[in-house]
Amino acid sequence: MCGAQRPCCGYDLSLKHSRRKAPTMKVVFCIDDNPRYLLMLRVAVRSLRLLHPDITCVCVYAGDDTGVMDAVREEGVLLARYRPVLDATTIPAAFHRCIGCFLKLELALVPELAAESHVLYCDSDVLFRRPLDDLLALRPPYMGMAREDTAPFFHDHAELDYMWRGRRYVVPLPFPIWTYSSGVVLFNLERLRRHDHVHNFLAFCAGNVQRIGNLDQSLLNYFFGKRITKLDPRWNCPPYRQAALAEGHIIHFHGPKPWDTGQALWRDLRINHYGVLREEWLDWLTSEERSRVRVWEASTHEA
Repeated sequence: MCGAQRPCCGYDLSLKHSRRKAPTMKVVFCIDDNPRYLLMLRVAVRSLRLLHPDITCVCVYAGDDTGVMDAVREEGVLLARYRPVLDATTIPAAFHRCIGCFLKLELALVPELAAESHVLYCDSDVLFRRPLDDLLALRPPYMGMAREDTAPFFHDHAELDYMWRGRRYVVPLPFPIWTYSSGVVLFNLERLRRHDHVHNFLAFCAGNVQRIGNLDQSLLNYFFGKRITKLDPRWNCPPYRQAALAEGHIIHFHGPKPWDTGQALWRDLRINHYGVLREEWLDWLTSEERSRVRVWEASTHEA
C-alpha cells in the first residue's frame, strides 16, 4: 500500500481541507521516458493530493510510450501530449538524456493549458510537505522563481544574440548573475503568449542552447533576467538546506535523488535533512515501487 494516507508534518489536514477552497491554478509537471522520473512524478502527485485533494495536475509528455501514458493517467493526472519546438533536432545530443526538462519552456503553447493565465510548474523530483495557498495566490508579471543557495557567478558572454523573424536581437547579460532555480516556476502564460513572446523566447533558446551552462534554467535566467519575480525559499527548498525540515513547503531533490545514497558525486549535498526527507519520500511508495528503488540505490554503491 502506498503512503497516500500518511500524516504530513503534524498538520491536521482534515480540518484544513474543510476550510480551504479548491485551488483554481493548475500544477504542471513535465516528463520524458526515464522511468525514475515517472516514479518521482507519482510521489509528487500523491503528496500534493494529500494537501490539496481537489487540485488539477497536468503532465506534459512528448513521447509515445503507452506504458508511460497509462501510468500518468493511473495517478489521476491529465496527460497533455505535446510536440515541442525544442526537440531532438534542436537540442544538442549531449542534452538528450534530460531533454524533458526543456518542455517547461513551452507551456504557453500546450493546448491543454491554452485557457490558463497562470500555472505552477514543478519538476517531478519534488515532495510537497505544506499547503500551497500563499503561492497559488501570487500572479507574477512574467514568472516567479526562488534563488538557489549559491554565490553569484560570472559567465563567458556579455550578451547573447539570436534571430527571430529575420531580425537579429541582442540580450545583454547581468554581470555577475544570480541564479533562480527552474525546479519550481510560477508561470504567467498569458503574458508569454502576448505578441507571440513565447516564440521570441524559443528562438533565443534554439540559438543559444549550446552557449549556456545549465540547460533550461540558464535559458530562463539569461533571457528574462530582472523580469523574474523572486519567490520565498520555502517554495523550492532542497533537503540540504538547514531550514528545509522546519520551513520547506516544496522539497526539491536538487542534486541527489532519494536513491542516490552512495555516489561520491553527491556527498557534499547529502547533508542536513537529506536522510529524513528521503525516508519521507519512500513512505509514499508501494512495496513494488520500493523494490525498484532499492535496485537503483544498490547501483549507486557499486565500485
